[in-house]
Amino acid sequence: MSNSLDHCSDLPSRSFEKGDIVLKEGGRDGEILFLKSGSVEIRVGDSPITTITTKGAMLGEVAVLLNRGHTASAIALKACDFYILENADKELANHPEISKEISRALARRLVRASESIAELTKQVEFDNDFGDFEMMMLWEEEENDI
Repeated sequence: MSNSLDHCSDLPSRSFEKGDIVLKEGGRDGEILFLKSGSVEIRVGDSPITTITTKGAMLGEVAVLLNRGHTASAIALKACDFYILENADKELANHPEISKEISRALARRLVRASESIAELTKQVEFDNDFGDFEMMMLWEEEENDI
């Protein structure tokens, strides 16, 4: 199984020190970052969501692919190094192997999210106090997506 780092050696690198903001929630820098070393905490607002330590983990891809601000902030928990795909929206066409790795990573996340939703729906009992719960709402297309 390949790793996104296998395809990043020609990209520029950037280092961050402990406490540095790697990505700012809502920011639009047009970059995708690939973790070479270190760890980052992902936060939405003031709430910590997860810690990322996996080499090759990607940050910023959702903002680039959906042409929107970052959905979360990433703060360096210790010194980190990243490969940076600058001007990623355009550069992905020149890096099809990276595009494929991003697609695989997003597909894995979708599978995990779907499995989690399925497990949660088994654990929760719905009654009239909650009204009808429609899982299909998660898959409805927004007007902008059509």
